[in-house]
Amino acid sequence: MIRLTSLAFAVLCGFYGNASLAQSSGLKLTDALKIGGDGGWDYISFDPGRQTLYLAHGSFISAVDLKTGLASPHLADAKGAHIALPVHGGLDLLITQGKADSVTINDAATGAVKAEIRTDAKPDAAIVEPVTGLAFVMANKGGALDAIDLTTSTLAGRVDVGGAAESGAVDGQGLVFTHLEDRNAFVTVDARTLKIVATHPLDDCEEPSGMAFVPNGRLILSACQNGIARVSNADTGAEVATLPVGAGPDAALYDARTNQGYIPSRDGKLTVISFAGVPHVIDTVTTGSGARTATLDTATGRIFLPTAEFGPEDPKTGKPNILPGTFKVLVVSR
Repeated sequence: MIRLTSLAFAVLCGFYGNASLAQSSGLKLTDALKIGGDGGWDYISFDPGRQTLYLAHGSFISAVDLKTGLASPHLADAKGAHIALPVHGGLDLLITQGKADSVTINDAATGAVKAEIRTDAKPDAAIVEPVTGLAFVMANKGGALDAIDLTTSTLAGRVDVGGAAESGAVDGQGLVFTHLEDRNAFVTVDARTLKIVATHPLDDCEEPSGMAFVPNGRLILSACQNGIARVSNADTGAEVATLPVGAGPDAALYDARTNQGYIPSRDGKLTVISFAGVPHVIDTVTTGSGARTATLDTATGRIFLPTAEFGPEDPKTGKPNILPGTFKVLVVSR
């Protein structure tokens, strides 16, 4: 009986492995949107209603109208911006001002500041929780999640998460998740009570950055700086899978239409993960060097990845110089 079971298992594993190798996502690099402007960048966000991309460059915000193809290289000034998140039905943007320890609410059309709200130190990522309608800001150096009341543009409360909050996700049922990049863990917060539900270690995952929630199986997809993606049970923290990705990943996306996850990385690879059955890698799409962050158009499946052209390495920072005027957004689609 043991021998027969082992043989059957081996046959199934062989079949599963061959099937995985035979799969392809059908995704490929299809376009490059020229934006221009200088300097680096962090998160990119997408407003499906206005069909507009917003990009945080630290000292300014840029935008691209996909309907017209027109770019606004300098929509608004910023002080260490990490994300420009569409709020109020796309009429406004919530911009995290990492060097000012605040967030601003800006007019999405003109960039004008409508309100400023103080936060804990170095606000980074931000996400809107749909049940409460609150925006949750990950204060990286402040070790907290700051809840912003978008109706009154005020601070509604804060949650001390005990580490460097980095990226975030929601389950659509009132829970907010964030990584603690300095503790290799993720925290679950109840958006209604502003209380921590649980903190789960992420074994094998170093400095987790990008995060996505996968409703199918209630999973957390984490991008890890040691070149893996970790898939965890969102409720227990148990490891479900660890998968190889490119070097320097900084985002994680999930597409419910295809039941696939995406991890972009600095070395120009977009790793495609299938969540049909046991999570597994089905494809690696070549994008471009530096394309480490991304956003998703959930209606069409298009993936947008900001990057630029690079010159020689800067001897002071050890990083390649960004060539002026070469900033662009790559488009990956089927």
